[in-house]
Amino acid sequence: MPFWLTISLIVAGIAAGLLALDRLSRRMKRRARLYRRKPQGGSGIPGTLTALHQLVEPEIRHVIEDREQRTVIVDDQDGKDDGQAARPR
Repeated sequence: MPFWLTISLIVAGIAAGLLALDRLSRRMKRRARLYRRKPQGGSGIPGTLTALHQLVEPEIRHVIEDREQRTVIVDDQDGKDDGQAARPR
């Protein structure tokens, strides 16, 4: 058997196996036998990128503080009580 035919059959077998695994997982999700867990822990990559952005551009901190302040004010106007008072900075 030629070398290229052997490699082609191996690649086709791997592709068929992955396709079968994908279809099986989709079927199990539909039947609620498989569910996806939410990742636990910190903020991950977005938090790291924000910290690096603040390091490179210190003025971005003012934008982040303004967003946090607006979020607290909007939450207070909606009637949500999250234990934080809206305070001007």
